[in-house]
Amino acid sequence: MKITTYIDEDLLKKTMRATQAKTKREVIERGLRNILQETKHRDFVRRFGNLHVSWTHDDLMRSRE
Repeated sequence: MKITTYIDEDLLKKTMRATQAKTKREVIERGLRNILQETKHRDFVRRFGNLHVSWTHDDLMRSRE
């Protein structure tokens, strides 16, 4: 889909450098995917609650044996 919109040029340049995105389209699509992922995560947590695990790293490694 082609759209025309105003995006803060400084914000776009900083984001492209930080993410190493090669194109404006890439950085915008990454941003949209991140928003979607965060929304799905927030909805999942809201629906099912938080999962608290008391295992330590050593416990996890032992469980893999």
